[in-house]
Amino acid sequence: MTEKPLIIISSRTGNTLAVGHAVCDALPGAVMMRPSEVPDDLTPYNPVLLGFWCDRGDAPEEILRIAPRLRNKTIGCFATMGGNAETPEALDWMKRTSESLAAAGKNNTLAGTYLCRGRIAPALFERMTAMMGGKVTPEREARRLASETHPDRMDLERGVERFRTIFGVNW
Repeated sequence: MTEKPLIIISSRTGNTLAVGHAVCDALPGAVMMRPSEVPDDLTPYNPVLLGFWCDRGDAPEEILRIAPRLRNKTIGCFATMGGNAETPEALDWMKRTSESLAAAGKNNTLAGTYLCRGRIAPALFERMTAMMGGKVTPEREARRLASETHPDRMDLERGVERFRTIFGVNW
């Protein structure tokens, strides 16, 4: 039996879902599903790509629950965040989070990662604003506005190219 690539997506605002669709569409044979849809038997799938968003400095809980089930897989991780995804801090978060997810299972290999900016969930922005005294500084508003247009076409193309480079067009 030939193994199929599996893309597991956790998306709150649709940002990560957009990246996941682009990657899935570009890589022949790939199957995409949400964590709640992942079957018990994962032997038919390899590589496994985990798509997630930055949730309080970690991957969301539903991805954290899936990761220990992965065994002997080649792992790729992609994520979206409301801030600048090119800062050293953001790239360090992506590296640490992805390494932790791959290590949560057994005998997995982390093949690569991709991180891009995404829209900030309005409810989250409001909650954070309330926690900061209810005021939005011009700098914070500028960061929010910069995230509103992402992921854009170039973000999607970069994500596709990243995983094509790692796994090849035909896996």
